[in-house]
Amino acid sequence: MDSSDQRLLTACLNALAQLDNPLPPDVQSQFNDLAETMKANPDTIGNLDIIVEDYPPLNELYQAEQRRLDQNAGIRNKGLPPLPLSNEPTQELTNSAIDTFNASDSVTKAKTKNQPNLLKRLWQGIRGKD
Repeated sequence: MDSSDQRLLTACLNALAQLDNPLPPDVQSQFNDLAETMKANPDTIGNLDIIVEDYPPLNELYQAEQRRLDQNAGIRNKGLPPLPLSNEPTQELTNSAIDTFNASDSVTKAKTKNQPNLLKRLWQGIRGKD
């Protein structure tokens, strides 16, 4: 999985977490199929972009997330040249995507995946950040 696929996968997971309603059954079924594909070959995101484009509310959030990720990359690149990104997907990103896409309600699963864990929330509380 190359860095652009990793960025697209991250944008999709972030967009799913922002939806207010569950996915329609046909779209959820496509995500379930994608999870099975990713289990067999973690280096692929299959037809993720086609699935997202077929559901306008998700596609709108997905495009916004891609722009946000691109802007953040531009900000990070203003100093020294960045270290090259590995083409190896992080196991955490891949596992998170498979778990989220394989759930019966990917929107709810994405929302719970994006909540900081207890230790992270405690540390943020100690440092005074919410």
